[in-house]
Amino acid sequence: MRNALLVSIFFIYSVSALATGSPEERKPAKTHKKMAQPDVPGTLVIDFGFNILQNNDPEIATELLGSRTINFYYLRDFRIANTKFFILPGIGLGLDRYKFDEDVTPVKGFDADGQETIAFDTIFGGGMKKSMLVTNYIDIPVEVRFYANPSDTKRSFKAGVGFKVGYLFNSHTKIKQDVDGEIYKTKVHNDFNLSKFRYGVTARVGVGGFNVFYYQSLNTLWNTDDGFAGSEVNNATIGISFTGF
Repeated sequence: MRNALLVSIFFIYSVSALATGSPEERKPAKTHKKMAQPDVPGTLVIDFGFNILQNNDPEIATELLGSRTINFYYLRDFRIANTKFFILPGIGLGLDRYKFDEDVTPVKGFDADGQETIAFDTIFGGGMKKSMLVTNYIDIPVEVRFYANPSDTKRSFKAGVGFKVGYLFNSHTKIKQDVDGEIYKTKVHNDFNLSKFRYGVTARVGVGGFNVFYYQSLNTLWNTDDGFAGSEVNNATIGISFTGF
């Protein structure tokens, strides 16, 4: 009887220990706090678009798919009073590409009076795979936007118009040829009499982090009045954009 009682007590104690676990096992599990995502003021906008030359001569026609643009802009939003409208000044980079449809490239030279001239010359050697003009700008955009839900601008429907001015800090041509099975690449850095400044109007509409945008240049791409085929050329850009934060 005594042995049975001891066995019963030992059994009950063992079951209780298994159910509750050791003191170390009974310690509350550690919780890991998630780091809050920093609330960075303003918005990073990345534009992807296609450039369309306007008022251009047939000899400098461009291919749409090869004439691309990518913009990286930081915009800071400021609400106008207690309205649904915001003003967004910013700064960033505008990187444009123009791929020519013909085997031509811009060439800078001088006339009989020693004045700088610009012309489009035919590229010799055959095997043309690509002829492109690259223009890179530092841009300062300003937009006025309407937000349907100003308390949650990152998810709201938005529509805006604006203006931007840019400074040309780099330009060059890129030529790619296949000659007898060998690939030759030529890059020429020059200003090609391009306008040092550009300016134009912008429009944007979208929801949340996705937008469609349009840019219309108001000045000519080249800064020349000597009868050059591109004297009256300006450009438009249309594409999509994404918000980084």
